Amino acid sequence: MVGVPTELQGDFEVCRQLTRAHYENFSVVSMFVPRQLRPHFYSIYAFCRGVDDLGDEFPGDRLAALDAFEQELRRAFAGEATTPAFRALQYTIASCRLPMEPFLRLIEANRRDQRQHTYETWDDLRDYCRYSADPVGRLVLGVFGLLDDERAALSDATCTALQVANHMQDIERDLALGRIYVPRADLEQFGASLDDIRLRRATEGVRRCIELEVDRAQALFDEGRRLESLVPSPLARQLKLYRLGGEAILAAIRRQGFNPFAGRPVVSGGQKLRIALSVLAGRAKGEGGSA
Repeated sequence: MVGVPTELQGDFEVCRQLTRAHYENFSVVSMFVPRQLRPHFYSIYAFCRGVDDLGDEFPGDRLAALDAFEQELRRAFAGEATTPAFRALQYTIASCRLPMEPFLRLIEANRRDQRQHTYETWDDLRDYCRYSADPVGRLVLGVFGLLDDERAALSDATCTALQVANHMQDIERDLALGRIYVPRADLEQFGASLDDIRLRRATEGVRRCIELEVDRAQALFDEGRRLESLVPSPLARQLKLYRLGGEAILAAIRRQGFNPFAGRPVVSGGQKLRIALSVLAGRAKGEGGSA
């Protein structure tokens, strides 16, 4: 792997294989990421995947497991990591001078998932996204050496939009985990309820509420798009890929009439290819500014 010390090649390969093995709407590490930075994307993804798996799938005491995960993170920041994925992350942290807070927020998001299963308002959901989604974008900016307040705020908008799009895409999956990420107050605004979601009733009120969340996500994508003009071209193209992928999820939800129980809205392989080719073909208006 380019730029990785020989003794860490195996550790980063563990992260790379984990990245390649898990389903994503769009590739986390595409051809647009410079080769020398790809290992850092792999190690960050391995962390994100690991903490999410503990929060969603660990068969034992998840809070205790998350505490242990945090302790290993702290060892990585101290230069004392003991497992392959964290040894790789330790190198990424040092090489890119990444802060600890985004990593801690991702762990805290999964702690929240153990304690909180519904959200009262849109503001409550957005606060959750500040822990579950926004830190990822900030870490990506950190890898590129571009983490400042202006770029971070725009990245937050895009990351929250992606998270909301995924929540609206995965309502059935989240129900299986006992969670509902559709705000109660928004449902009630349209005469619907959390019980309609639990009982899988696609009432008009439920569908109008999903439409509201889709529109909000689109507005956040529109807000965050300006970041593509404030970063170098390779990152701009990767960001555009993420954004267009998220917007394609929103379009799939619209095609289903905002019915979250009509099957999981997906982006087809052909659509993914067309999006990737459109990004590869040239710069979008306002894309690819210098750092």
